[in-house]
Amino acid sequence: MLKQIFVGGVLSLGFWATSSITAVPSFAQSTPGGTTTPETTPEAAPENAPAPTAVSQDEVQKFANAIEQFETIQTAAQQQANQILAGESLSWERFNQILQTERDPQAPATSEVTDQERQQFDRAVTQLSELQQTTRTQMTEAIQSEGLETTRFAEILAMVQRDPSLRQRIEQELQN
Repeated sequence: MLKQIFVGGVLSLGFWATSSITAVPSFAQSTPGGTTTPETTPEAAPENAPAPTAVSQDEVQKFANAIEQFETIQTAAQQQANQILAGESLSWERFNQILQTERDPQAPATSEVTDQERQQFDRAVTQLSELQQTTRTQMTEAIQSEGLETTRFAEILAMVQRDPSLRQRIEQELQN
């Protein structure tokens, strides 16, 4: 499972690669089964930054340790997101339908949004946004607790996405 989060979540989402987030957290894209990786995005290294230095074995270990902490953070965040929607009597499916209507008002609605659903949706969005910020902070703290700066973490992540041998080193560290 840890490897899935690393490869499927962090790498494919460009986890740390963007500096802006939407008002609605990526939890909104969860499935009823709860499979999602929260989108948390501290600032990444600028594109015109100097070329990153080689990744030492110590940094590989620190990077992998941060990724391991992400699993716990992500699991807790997903559970909290599920509780938020349950508390508002919204399913993920309905939440996503309303969200789609919000994002594209000209898209054909699957059903009319009632005033009560609108209020539930708005409360859920507020709570999910707060959860997203908390999750972002926890992940930043996880990186820093391992002795890495977030900019260095982002550099290593960018290199992992381009360098299969570095990706393999990280995966091996995660398996240990």
